[in-house]
Amino acid sequence: KEMRRSNTPNRQRSGSMDGSIDDDARSVGSTGSMGRMNGSKSPGFSDGGMSNFSGSSNPGTPRGFVGSYYGGYSGGGDMPMGEEWIEISRDQLYIPGPEDVGRKLKLEAAAYSTETGELLMHRVVKTDLVLARAPDPPKRNVITNKVGSGGGGARFRIATYNVLAEIYATQQQYPYCDIWALSWDYRFQNILREIIDVSPDVICLQEIQADHYENHFYAAMSEQGYEGVYKQKTRQSMGLAGKVDGCGVFWRRSKFHFAESYSIEFNELAQRQATQVLGLNPRSEEGMAFMNRLSKDNVAQLVVLELAQPTLATRANRDPINQVCIANTHFYSNKDFPDVKLWQAWQLLQELENFVMSRGTNLPLIICGDFNSTPDTAVYDLFSRQTVHPGHPDVNIASNDDIPNVLPDAMNITHSFQLGSSYQTIFGEEPNFTNYTANFKGVLDYVWYSVQNLRPLSAAPIPDESALTKHGEALPSTEYSSDHIMLISDMQILGGGSRPP
Repeated sequence: KEMRRSNTPNRQRSGSMDGSIDDDARSVGSTGSMGRMNGSKSPGFSDGGMSNFSGSSNPGTPRGFVGSYYGGYSGGGDMPMGEEWIEISRDQLYIPGPEDVGRKLKLEAAAYSTETGELLMHRVVKTDLVLARAPDPPKRNVITNKVGSGGGGARFRIATYNVLAEIYATQQQYPYCDIWALSWDYRFQNILREIIDVSPDVICLQEIQADHYENHFYAAMSEQGYEGVYKQKTRQSMGLAGKVDGCGVFWRRSKFHFAESYSIEFNELAQRQATQVLGLNPRSEEGMAFMNRLSKDNVAQLVVLELAQPTLATRANRDPINQVCIANTHFYSNKDFPDVKLWQAWQLLQELENFVMSRGTNLPLIICGDFNSTPDTAVYDLFSRQTVHPGHPDVNIASNDDIPNVLPDAMNITHSFQLGSSYQTIFGEEPNFTNYTANFKGVLDYVWYSVQNLRPLSAAPIPDESALTKHGEALPSTEYSSDHIMLISDMQILGGGSRPP
């Protein structure tokens, strides 16, 4: 087997990652230069040891040879006549290095009969330009709360991050981002490095694709010392199995032990409210209109975690709390459905009330997620003020045959939690944005906490626009691999003898 490299580096950036893969390449398991071969990561990337480039090694297959690399051509299809290739390896495994950046790889594999020596199969796989490893994620330094943090109980770091599922990361949606930077293999490595660099004790993730949870996130996070649970959206996958996103919560095993979990499907809550609360016939026009308006497949997950090293009682903290409830959700995204988002917020808080109250009123609560709601919405008011103003536009959507009224009277849209927003508490206001695309820039993500038994100690500011646009006009980019920015906050549990500031 042999591996070859093109003789002349080509520093031009390529606009397509799969134009140079021919039909023969596809017959040995490649789905384009971003595809995988026998579990290896994308062959077209030099990531300092993260990427493998291996040939077929199925048991019983006669071993053959492996092939080459070219850098003087950036188009798709077959290479032009007269190209020059340099043989660089005949090993079974080849890991691209810095010297390969800007060149193309060609892998040749052949299988011979062990009895006659006859050539049984010959295949060639060509990659596009090998890319340099993405820059390390910018350091996210935290700003500490000016209010003293003495006393109290355990401290832990929580983060929330919408990672942008592969099924949504399309060139049509993000035309300003190079297509190779939208590929999942490239983005996952960036996202994982970012998470590891932040080193959270708990992280709530949204838009984890179902097939990526087991194959990528769980395996990688487990290797880093985390345990996790996942809840996919209610809808069926988009075509192939696993092509549906959902929410995942991971926690550091050395910090927390799993106590219990509970998942929420908003479709199921809509069905329950229609039939049991409102007494609607689900087959009637009114019932179907109600269900169609609210059935958007969104989910939430609740996880109760217990401190691996419980806080002991002291004179200052006579009744230490050693558990925390983490809720993670992703609300409906369509801006034309504010009533649905408010209904989801109200239902989530109702479910949380029932869950927390049944386990004692002093269970600390953190609610993280992508709420798809800016600070001027009724959703934000409900979380922060326990109620919504009857005159708020989100509560007064004009109903008709196509848009049924799905909300109760505004006076009944309430909850009993006293919640604070971690970023608002630390900085005195919400950030300017947590989602930064060409078409929308605003705050959609939050870390809410129960003020009577938790306090935020610090938070990481959102990078400013000059930093976000250093490698592209908006997110995602070659540096930031999601269209959202991770929120990070250090929290402290307040015990029986401690009180919030």
